[in-house]
Amino acid sequence: MRSSSAISGFVATLILVAITLSLSYTVYEAVSSMTPPRQEIFTNQVLDLGGNPEMVEVKVNASAPASPQAFEADDASSQAGLLYFNGTAYGTTTQLCLPGATTFFSVFASSAGLLQATSNGRVLIDGQDSTSLSVDQGWHEIVFSDASTCQVTAPDGNDLTFPSAQVSGVPLVGQVPSGGFLAFVPTDGLSHSLVLVFDGGYDRIA
Repeated sequence: MRSSSAISGFVATLILVAITLSLSYTVYEAVSSMTPPRQEIFTNQVLDLGGNPEMVEVKVNASAPASPQAFEADDASSQAGLLYFNGTAYGTTTQLCLPGATTFFSVFASSAGLLQATSNGRVLIDGQDSTSLSVDQGWHEIVFSDASTCQVTAPDGNDLTFPSAQVSGVPLVGQVPSGGFLAFVPTDGLSHSLVLVFDGGYDRIA
């Protein structure tokens, strides 16, 4: 009888251990499924450059290399086209330049060389008031202000158009992916929502 009781107690203990482990695993699975995905940590520096139109320089530094997917300015998103600012509001267009507005986007230079951007309005290349600039391989931002005609010529001599793989609605200067990006954004000095969307997260600039 003692032997039978001991065996019964041992079996009961094993069943309790199995139930406890099963419950622990279920709770762990539930907690794991609720854990949010890892997101990058960003630090930003915003510098008012002034000018007409007023421009701000934004330096974005991520805790790990990331790839920008879109730039959102108020209700306008670069996923719908190239961004522009008309002095009071942001919108999107399929044109590289617009009269009465400032378009801002980036182009890809497949090799180092002379990047050219010409128009009958104001032109900025990587934040510099210039129609031509010696650049490295990578992405470079173009800004056209109040222009009805414009043209962008890559270092390889090709004229760039939108849509194409070499023109992006996300305004940035740098490599992709990278831990650091530079962007120039037209503004009126008032409060606007500016968000840079990355793969796996987003960074609210303003």
